[in-house]
Amino acid sequence: MTVVSMLSLYGLWRFWPVPPPTTGPAPVTAKFSYFNWHVTLTQDQQFFVVVALGGVIGSMLHGLRSLSKYIGERFLFRSWIPYYILLPLVGGLLATIVYLVLRGGLLPGATSSSQPDPYGVTAISALVGMFSAQAADKLQAVFEILFTKALPGSQSVTGVTLPTIAGFDPPQGPAGTPVVISGANLKLVTGVSFAGPGADEVPFHADSEERLTVTAPGDAATGPITLRVGAEVVTSTEGFTVT
Repeated sequence: MTVVSMLSLYGLWRFWPVPPPTTGPAPVTAKFSYFNWHVTLTQDQQFFVVVALGGVIGSMLHGLRSLSKYIGERFLFRSWIPYYILLPLVGGLLATIVYLVLRGGLLPGATSSSQPDPYGVTAISALVGMFSAQAADKLQAVFEILFTKALPGSQSVTGVTLPTIAGFDPPQGPAGTPVVISGANLKLVTGVSFAGPGADEVPFHADSEERLTVTAPGDAATGPITLRVGAEVVTSTEGFTVT
C-alpha cells in the first residue's frame, strides 16, 4: 500500500494540469512523462487523471490508517485483504464519478466552468477517497433528487420534483442587494440567475427548504429570478427591479 501511495503521489506531480498562459489562447494538449511512459493529454484528460489519482491517494490514506489500527489492536482478519487491495480502485472510480457530478452542475454550488481549479478538484477527490461511504451517500441523494417520482400537482415534466417560488424580498434594489427567496423545495436548487434563463448564475445559500439567500450581481438586469435543478428551471412570475 505504501508503494501504491508513493506512485500515486509521483503521478499526481507528473500529471498536474498545465496552467493556462497569461496571454494568448491555451494549448489544446500538453505532453507528460511518467517514468518511461510518454503521453499527450488534452485539458479534460489531465483533470480526469489528477482526479482519479487524488481519489487513490485519499483511499490509500484511509486504508493505511485503518490497517495500522487493526494491526495494533490485533483485529486484522485475512478476509479483509481483498478490501484493502480494491480500496484504491474504489477511491479512484468514486472520485471520478463525483467529479462528473460536479462538472455537470448537479450539486449546489457546483460549476461547469471550462477551467476548474485543479487544487480544488484534487482536494475533493482526496476527501472522496478518504470518506467513500459518505461520498456514496451523497451520490445516492443526488440520484434520488433527479429520479424522484413527481407528486400530483408538482411542477415537473421529467419526473424531477422542482422548487416553487412564493416570492422574494426586497422586490428591488441596486447590485449587491441580498435577496431572500421564499418557497418550497429550495434545497434542491443547483443554480440561481437574475433576468431569466441564460444569464450567468450567481452564488447562493439555501438556508432551508423554504428560504434561499442570493445577492444581486454587479451585472444584474431587471427581470425575473430563475432557479435551476439540473436541466430544469423555475422562473418567478414577478421580476426583480435593479435600481
